[in-house]
Amino acid sequence: MSTEALSPSDLPRVAVIGGGVMGGTMIAALRVAGWPGESITVVNRTAERSAALAAEYQITAEADPRAALAGAGLVILAVKPQQMGDLLDAVGDAVEPGALVFTVAAALPSSFYESRLPSGTAVVRAMPNTPALVGAGATSISAGAHATEQHLLLAETMLRSTGVVVRVDEELIDAVGATAGSSPAYFYAVVEAVVEAGVMQGLERETATLLAQQTFIGAARLLAESGETPGELRRRVSSPGGTTLAALAAMENAGLQGVISAGMNAAVHRSKELGQQLAG
Repeated sequence: MSTEALSPSDLPRVAVIGGGVMGGTMIAALRVAGWPGESITVVNRTAERSAALAAEYQITAEADPRAALAGAGLVILAVKPQQMGDLLDAVGDAVEPGALVFTVAAALPSSFYESRLPSGTAVVRAMPNTPALVGAGATSISAGAHATEQHLLLAETMLRSTGVVVRVDEELIDAVGATAGSSPAYFYAVVEAVVEAGVMQGLERETATLLAQQTFIGAARLLAESGETPGELRRRVSSPGGTTLAALAAMENAGLQGVISAGMNAAVHRSKELGQQLAG
């Protein structure tokens, strides 16, 4: 898979529709990837947010989505899934011929967009996660019916500063959402539980939080850099008859694996359910 960066002359004008957390993250990624500020226009429901993004990234704020779409070769849709249908029904016909539509909204299949956009419009879906905010995200991308290798390369060029980018078939994107999109929340829930347990054992909350935070950061780094599997690393610190093995056994007896599987299955089910509701 080629990840060769496009030259500045190949970078299209961009319209970013939606200036929330993910919209802002995409704008930051564009700027790091080499897009000049004058080639990026953002539209948001609140003028204050648009103005703030324009000032921070030296881009253009626009109130009218149609004006933003004029001349844009890359359209980034960063509104909530529940708002997407109304948005596309209102301005989808203004997307330029040949433009790539890149969406970070969950649940909605590429066919949802293709049916509301000019015939033959290329769509690339992305499933980012919030660590992209600090350049440590995991984002999957999938191609719609009309997206080509060049469209995927353009998406990868834009996303390269956000962390890891992987290509997946669209039918797997709900599984990606459960594995990566929602996983930061699982992680935070585990950190919360570790902190609370430490407090119950007598630690000050600030101390427990610092210890848990740094331990998880270090463990993730070790996993990424050691070349070992999670199982190998787990076994390395689980001495027979030791405290760690006792803790892991208690967690497994309490249903740790089943709890995680149930949560991920629920995320996949809800994503499919939401997509069916909105597409219907």
